[in-house]
Amino acid sequence: MTGVKRVIGPEERSFYTASDLSAKLGISMPKAYAMVRTLRNELIESGRLVKDYPTGKVPKEYAKERCMIT
Repeated sequence: MTGVKRVIGPEERSFYTASDLSAKLGISMPKAYAMVRTLRNELIESGRLVKDYPTGKVPKEYAKERCMIT
């Protein structure tokens, strides 16, 4: 069997995308993209995330901590 076996939903992933943050926080997509960039850069500068981590994604735990998402 080849191809996708199961689609993983946003709640099962270990990261948030801009669309996830936009929905959770009720903010516009441009603001959510800026937030993802900012959070990702904070993690890279502090040495907690490597530069090779995919762009447009931020680890859930850090986003929850910084944005007070429950």
